[in-house]
Amino acid sequence: MFGRKRRTAIDQRAKLMGRMVMLLTDGLCTKSYDQFVESYSNPGNEPDETERNACISRFAMRFSPTCWYEATASLYEKAQPWILIEGGGDDCGVCISVQVSGDANVPSRPVVDLKVPRGAKRGHDSGAIVRALRDIPGWRGVAAI
Repeated sequence: MFGRKRRTAIDQRAKLMGRMVMLLTDGLCTKSYDQFVESYSNPGNEPDETERNACISRFAMRFSPTCWYEATASLYEKAQPWILIEGGGDDCGVCISVQVSGDANVPSRPVVDLKVPRGAKRGHDSGAIVRALRDIPGWRGVAAI
């Protein structure tokens, strides 16, 4: 019984993360840096002058007290926009990256991998989340690149 509840929670979190990544990717394509920051920055944690000059936005997404993600997005005008999302807590080690193509006809395909930071302990749900995200159509793992 416990395994089924945990699996359901993991699948729901993966679907929510999938929707969030698509929303963020759309924001990278359609919003200016200031609009993106206004839409996605955590209140009270807006970018400092250095981050603004580099067109970098950092924010957190919290799923529960024991599961969160830290995101870094770049909307620098002379480069392709990208976002990197790293899991913490239960999902520590989950790493999602998206590089937005300059060609509107080329879809942006999220890449998900398991990369546990040095000195950190892998989250107990991280492997299952990576597998669930790779199962989403259009997503891929590093080995598929």
